Amino acid sequence: MCSYLGCFPPAVPRRIIDQWTPPGGVVLDPFCGSGTSLVEAVLLGRKAVGVDMNPLAVAISRAKVQPIALGDVLYRVQDLAAQYRGAEDLSSVPEDLSIIFHARTLSQLEYLRRTLNPESAEDAFLIGALLGIMHGKFRKGGGSAYLSIDMPNTFSMSPEYVRNFVRKNGLRQVPVDAFGKLAERSRWLMREGALSNVSGSVVLQGDATDLRAQLRRAGAERVDAIVTSPPYLGVLRYGAFNWIRLWFLGFKPASVDRTLDSTDSLERYLSFIISFLMSAGEVLKPKSVVGMVIGDVVEDGLHLPLAERIWEEIEGLVPFGLKKIEMDNFDASAKTTRIWGEEKKGRATPRDRIMVLERRPSEKIVRTVRTIRRRSSEWTVTEDLLP
Repeated sequence: MCSYLGCFPPAVPRRIIDQWTPPGGVVLDPFCGSGTSLVEAVLLGRKAVGVDMNPLAVAISRAKVQPIALGDVLYRVQDLAAQYRGAEDLSSVPEDLSIIFHARTLSQLEYLRRTLNPESAEDAFLIGALLGIMHGKFRKGGGSAYLSIDMPNTFSMSPEYVRNFVRKNGLRQVPVDAFGKLAERSRWLMREGALSNVSGSVVLQGDATDLRAQLRRAGAERVDAIVTSPPYLGVLRYGAFNWIRLWFLGFKPASVDRTLDSTDSLERYLSFIISFLMSAGEVLKPKSVVGMVIGDVVEDGLHLPLAERIWEEIEGLVPFGLKKIEMDNFDASAKTTRIWGEEKKGRATPRDRIMVLERRPSEKIVRTVRTIRRRSSEWTVTEDLLP
């Protein structure tokens, strides 16, 4: 539906969900990203609950779990086109977008941005579909499924880079009909029909360190499993890399990056993971699992198997026992960060590991209630005991 930085292959959540959750159970992904684990949960007959702080992730994931029919979606596109009255007022639209879109296309986008209602199932789907065609590459024959000049689909190039790129390559904005492309994209996305059994599935914008509150919003109390891929350790800037799509959703990229930027050091990352797992322990049924895909990183010039390092540091501080850590043997050429090459991809590596933790019975658990600070090689933790 829409490219998303840092997503994982569907086979990974499918294997965890199939092995560790009961049919009809509730699967929670508190860092749901592009909704891969949610779709796999629904396909396997589970209910899916997604949570993410990133509004782009929420929009894409919501689009994927809507109870819709193609006929209703196409009727809605026709209705939107019929109500469109021509040129929109573009005075409040960022000037940089006029380099990327033809004025006619940009006017249609502004109309759709103002009109689509994310509370409607059809509109929620259309928002996700539109985000996916916002910008992308031209075909060899010169055509395109996208609305922009010829540019990458995976991420938004910076405005300054776009200006130089357009000038250097002599690119011209093409007047693309957003309504026609949206209908075309909808037909392609639903070429095998819509997802069935999505009843009870919900996606929320919220904090993974307060999952009890998020589940209350979803009308649930406990879940049968958590399957997720936590944020990378200080690698990705989701706001800056998606400034065009975030404009459509009404968010500023700098504010999104400030909200998400809490994992730029190993110390802060470990503290964040502990807070998340304590929150997970509050909503998981006893003996249920958390399955996490954690990418290895480079730290101080050395390859760091982050999953093993995390467990070394947090064992005994969270209400979980380790079931296993195994290498995820995926195709490294498919990893999103390959697009930057070795010099620019930061601390990301081509290796991911799957860590499965089991929720212990809650006779007594130690809960971290203050910040965690590193002193030499030791962690100093302020803690209390909960019954």
